[in-house]
Amino acid sequence: MAKISIITPTYNSEKTLDRTIEALLNQTFTDFEYIVIDGASKDGTVARIKSFIPAFEQKGVTVTIISEPDKGVYDAMNKGIALAKGQLVGITNSDDWYENDSLEIMWKQYLNAGDEASNCMFYGIERQWKDDKVYMVYRRGADYLGEGTLPHATFFVAKEVYNKYGAFDLSIKVLADYDFYCRCVSDGAKLYGVDSVISNFRLGGISSSFFAYYEDFHQLQKKYNFITPKRYKEIMFVLKLKKFLNKFIRRW
Repeated sequence: MAKISIITPTYNSEKTLDRTIEALLNQTFTDFEYIVIDGASKDGTVARIKSFIPAFEQKGVTVTIISEPDKGVYDAMNKGIALAKGQLVGITNSDDWYENDSLEIMWKQYLNAGDEASNCMFYGIERQWKDDKVYMVYRRGADYLGEGTLPHATFFVAKEVYNKYGAFDLSIKVLADYDFYCRCVSDGAKLYGVDSVISNFRLGGISSSFFAYYEDFHQLQKKYNFITPKRYKEIMFVLKLKKFLNKFIRRW
């Protein structure tokens, strides 16, 4: 049984997938399984993944591919988590890529946690790219979880954490990952930051879900008592005003 399970959710990812997979094939730690959950892509995503299977087999890595309609990226992640057999689970999206030693670093962190390992979540530094240049590196301190989101692509979570606390809440459309970490920590899971670059993320344009992101974020801040209900109302009033002005400016 593999020590680590790596999950990639995909949908029409043929053009961005190669770098994600090549990064896994270049890992210094090879005792892992690879699970791809595809949302019934209409391009050549599944065929492209299958073309890499011989290279994975040469390294002793098993590949599981599920391609079927889903309810979005978090549903795909949940399907992968349910299939995962490793003690530690990482999720890398089809336009992200790990550093060559990411799995080795995170497995050592898991071992170093000793008796607490099965109740731990580990995350590291994310390097963000824009126009093929490094834009920034990012890792918020674990003690400041209430002040902002954490780099999801760097997370490695003990499978027992998912078994104990559940996976992603599909009723939360934008920040189900942030909700998951907050829920686990509030219920007693341990969160550890690692001072190493773990994952790379390619920035795109301004997200059309900007306001949906912050609506989810502030609602979760209130849910986990990072802000008071009064402060939440104040923030949401300002956000709604900005949303209205944004429509007006775009129109005129």
